[in-house]
Amino acid sequence: MPVEYKYLSEEQRAFFLKHGWIKIPQAMNPELRKLWLDDVWVRLGYDEHDPSTWTEEYVKLPRHREVRAEEFAPDAWRAACELVGSEDRVMENRERYNGDNFILNFGSDHWKTHEVPPQEVTGWHTDNDWYRQFLDSAGSALVMIHCFTDILPGGGGTLLCEDGTTELVKTLYDHPQGLEVPFAQRWTHVRNCKVFTEVTAKAGDTFICHCYTLHTASKNHHRNLRAITNPHVNLKEPFNLNRADPSDYSLVEQLILDRLGRTSLPEWHITAPRRTFYPRNYTVRASRVPEELERMIAAARAKGLGPESVDSIYLKGEEAIREHERRNGFDLPDGPNAYAKGTMMYSDDIVVKRAVDENADLSMIEPVKLGEVKA
Repeated sequence: MPVEYKYLSEEQRAFFLKHGWIKIPQAMNPELRKLWLDDVWVRLGYDEHDPSTWTEEYVKLPRHREVRAEEFAPDAWRAACELVGSEDRVMENRERYNGDNFILNFGSDHWKTHEVPPQEVTGWHTDNDWYRQFLDSAGSALVMIHCFTDILPGGGGTLLCEDGTTELVKTLYDHPQGLEVPFAQRWTHVRNCKVFTEVTAKAGDTFICHCYTLHTASKNHHRNLRAITNPHVNLKEPFNLNRADPSDYSLVEQLILDRLGRTSLPEWHITAPRRTFYPRNYTVRASRVPEELERMIAAARAKGLGPESVDSIYLKGEEAIREHERRNGFDLPDGPNAYAKGTMMYSDDIVVKRAVDENADLSMIEPVKLGEVKA
C-alpha cells in the first residue's frame, strides 16, 4: 500500500533522505518534560549548584516513569510513523512507551579548555543492543533524541555522522549472516568521514534519526547539564528492500537503498536465524535502580511524605514491574555478550561471541557480495 504523508512536508522528507535525520521543534509534552527532569538531581545524589559533586561526566539512568510515545511527543510520533511507512508497521508491545531514562552529559573541567575533532571522538555506534543485526533489521528503525534541556553549540549534543551510513550498509549487505552485538568497533571508517552535525536544541525539541545514522556523544565544553532520552521506534517486520511497488517503500527503506545505489535488492537474504536478547546496555542502567530509589524515598521523607508518594515503576508492585519488563524486552534471555548482572560500567572492548544457532538450516545459503550485482 503506498505510503501516505499527512504530517511530513516534501521538504522534510527530502531532508531526511539526504541527511538521515530531521528535527521536530517543541515536540515534547512540556508538563511531562519538566516533571521528569525535576528530580534528576535527587536521583543522582548531586548538588545542582555545585559542579564539584558531579562525579560522572556521562551518565545513563534507568527508567522510573513512562507514558505512551504519542502522549509524550505527539508531533514527533506522527513524523516517526510516516518515516517508517505507517503506524500499522510499528510494533505494539515494545518501546511504545517513552520514559525518564535520561542520558546526561555534564562535561568536565578538562573539556572547558580542550577541543577534539569529530573524527577523533570515541563511541560511534548505532542503537542496537538486543538483536542480531542484519541489513533489514527493523528492531530500532528510528532513534528519537528528546532534548529535555537547551543544548548550545559545544554543549554536549549528540554528534551525527551523516556520510558514515554508506559504508555501514555496505558492511551489513556483505554480512547476510548478521552481526552480533556489540559491533561498535566495526565503525572505524568514521575517522575518514567529513559530514558531521552536532545536535543543538531548545528544551522540548526532538531529533529523529535513521537507524543507520552513526552517532556518539560530543564533549560538553560548558560544564552544565545536558539531558536527553533516546527511545526507538520498533517495527513488526524487517525492512522490505524488494517491494513490487516502489511507492510502498518507507523513507527509512529508501535511504538504505539509496546509500547502496540500488532501487531494490531481490538477490539479498539473511543466511542465519534472527535472534533477540535482553538489551545488553540496560544491565548497567538497572544497576543504579536501588540507590536511586533510596535517594528518592529519602527526599520524600524529608518533605514529610512516605515511600508511596514516590513515582516509580519499581514501587508499584510486581505486576507493574513485569509489564514494564515486557514493554522493553527485559524479559528476554541474555545474549552471548551480555554484561554480568550488577555491572556498573560500559565496555565494548571484548572479543564478540556469536550465539549458537541450533537447527539453523539457513546457514548454508551462499551470501551474495555487493560487487557481484549491478545496480
